[in-house]
Amino acid sequence: MRIMMDLAFNERTALRLLNWLARENAVILREQPGLPLLYESGVRYEREVGEVWSDYLNVLMKGHEDCDALSAARAGELMAKGWRALQPGDGGYRLARRLRPRHIYAEVFLRTATPRGRPGLYHCLVTYRVGGRSFEDDPSARLGMNDTPRPQLQSADNGQWVEV
Repeated sequence: MRIMMDLAFNERTALRLLNWLARENAVILREQPGLPLLYESGVRYEREVGEVWSDYLNVLMKGHEDCDALSAARAGELMAKGWRALQPGDGGYRLARRLRPRHIYAEVFLRTATPRGRPGLYHCLVTYRVGGRSFEDDPSARLGMNDTPRPQLQSADNGQWVEV
């Protein structure tokens, strides 16, 4: 099923929707425990022309996504799988392995991505807590975001920046 929404951009609204998607991904992963973890799935980062936010099942089917869906997928798996979603090299891995939390508090957050000072660009990342400590994860970077050159950006009439 494809549901489309046309919303005026508001950072707080975007965060609420992205974190709702992360919680839905956690439900999917709890209901289907045999699904692969994001970093073991073969999914890669791919920049989108428009904005399509996909749940974890659609991310797996497409095999690629950009920062919004990848971050919502990663946050969802931390919520659903807890310490089992962390691998050696992940922040908090040793602590999580020792504490073995069944669920890890995680959420998507936005960081302003302003190349050469241009406003209106955001990058989605994940923050999570293990044993009272906070950690960040950038699924896009881990899944190939920096392997390709960034497209040039140009100001559109509405004040947003678009690829050219």
